[in-house]
Amino acid sequence: MEQVIYVIHVIWNEKQAQAVWRQGRDVYTPYLFEILKQAGIAYDAWTPEAWLGSRPKGITIVAGLDDRKDWPELFRAYCESGNAVLAVGDTYGLDHMLGVQQVRKVKEGWIDWKGSALADGLQSSFHFFGSMLLKPTDGVETHGTITLQTGAETAHPAVTVKAYPHGAAAMLAVDLPRTFCLMQQGVPVVKDGTPSSDGTGAINDDIFKTDDSSVLDWNRDRNSIDGGVPFYLHPIVDEFRIMLLRLLHRLGESVSRTFAQVWFWPEGLEAIGHISHDTDGNVSEAAEMLLDRLKEAGIKSSWCIIMPGYPEPIYRRIVDEGHEIALHYNALEAEGNRWDEQLFNEQLGLLKSQMNAMNVSVPIKMNKNHYLRWEGDVQFFKWCERAGIVVEQSKGGTKQGNKGFLAGTCHPYLPVSDASERNRLMNVYSNPTLAWDPPIPLRCTAPEARALVDRSKDVYGVAHFLYHPATFKMNENVGPGFVDLIRYGEEQGLAWWTAQDMYEWLQLRRNVEARVENGHLVISAQRECKGLTVLLSADAAAPEGGASTAVRRVQPVERMGIPLQQWILDVPAGRTSIPLKPAVSVAG
Repeated sequence: MEQVIYVIHVIWNEKQAQAVWRQGRDVYTPYLFEILKQAGIAYDAWTPEAWLGSRPKGITIVAGLDDRKDWPELFRAYCESGNAVLAVGDTYGLDHMLGVQQVRKVKEGWIDWKGSALADGLQSSFHFFGSMLLKPTDGVETHGTITLQTGAETAHPAVTVKAYPHGAAAMLAVDLPRTFCLMQQGVPVVKDGTPSSDGTGAINDDIFKTDDSSVLDWNRDRNSIDGGVPFYLHPIVDEFRIMLLRLLHRLGESVSRTFAQVWFWPEGLEAIGHISHDTDGNVSEAAEMLLDRLKEAGIKSSWCIIMPGYPEPIYRRIVDEGHEIALHYNALEAEGNRWDEQLFNEQLGLLKSQMNAMNVSVPIKMNKNHYLRWEGDVQFFKWCERAGIVVEQSKGGTKQGNKGFLAGTCHPYLPVSDASERNRLMNVYSNPTLAWDPPIPLRCTAPEARALVDRSKDVYGVAHFLYHPATFKMNENVGPGFVDLIRYGEEQGLAWWTAQDMYEWLQLRRNVEARVENGHLVISAQRECKGLTVLLSADAAAPEGGASTAVRRVQPVERMGIPLQQWILDVPAGRTSIPLKPAVSVAG
């Protein structure tokens, strides 16, 4: 079959978004671009007018149209000519060509997948925020059903697919961008959150924290290990991402095309482990005990230093042994502090001055707030941007029953700003904290910690555990348990990185794009990228004898439940083009 130039296209109506922004209201739709970018999928963004003038081949994701009346006929012809359409969160007036009838919108609910292949092996509740209730027409394939916020089950499908002779038209009923943003960032913290009814999540403690912002449900979104205390065991956002990628692959297959994906991590790694420390109390003996365990485990970690900090010998050992220095901003009122940007900068400045006094040149680019303090919406992220903090780790739970994937994800993500800044992407990664101080039972048991490692690996993210140095001195089980957890992660294939390691890779990866064009895998990179991993269709292959010195290894893998080819490459800055076997029909 002849190869074609192919990319994923996204149509959205920026004029409508600008009108909403002028009213001071949030627009989540543009976050769809970030969802694709974070997944490593190349795309082209189009206005309705520009798309109409070009009608580019491939899969077109519809996230907004204008008021033209003939869009249904245009998209019907588009699908009949060998392309695919995916409408997200709304039908945009395309009901007939999608094979559905719009019933009404709902603000919140869950998906029951009922054994659908799109969610095979996925375990989360698929809690969402915004969806269209649909009635499918005869012959339309359906996947999953919507459960309302009241708990009432419906027959309205979560996903529909209408087959065309040479293409397909699909509908994803859920407002995916809004769901991602609300779950990851939560609502503004202006009051204590609502506690759980079982007493395991008493977040109404008169301290404003990131878990006060959570939009997750205490009952429907938590699970337990071996009958223990329930917690947020399953990453809803990350499983939504996997479902979306499966749907895109399905649509690609329906039109005999596929696409390239820049994998999350280098060298084919499936997941990353990360250890951070909050140095509450700054007890030197405890720090020494933890450093000894880090040496035993053979990993580097990130030390969030609470002011006034450690004596110089502790600092020197932390730095000399290759660990990261970060800030633990203290805004806890019970300790005489306050939520204030000036105080945040003073504490950061004091830490920097302590490093300078030792003639130690280390970047201080990461922060986690003491007791995961938080107020307002995105203001603190703005403080971080202005202060040069590029990784922020305060999103997480503070109680036994709300550890885990409280932000819905274990992937570092770029939050969006408020409507006053047109919901722009912010220049700081939020890396959620999953749990703290295993195996202390009232915090995180050893089985719970291993389960969090497993679930992080399942969705190819970051298993981030916080260890307070003080617990190594207070509890004799923490030190051996820490080494055991590190070993367990390594057995599962995790590489243990510092926050700085993650930031450098994430920034490098963001500037790489992979497509398949005219029978070539084409990679564009702003900087040299070694160990780049790209996924292609299972039958994609380079010509016999090798085609490029950039390709180090090609192997079959299963990712996201899909059989694929994994290519590991060392690519230079600029454009790298690698020919593929002509007999294989691929596009990207």
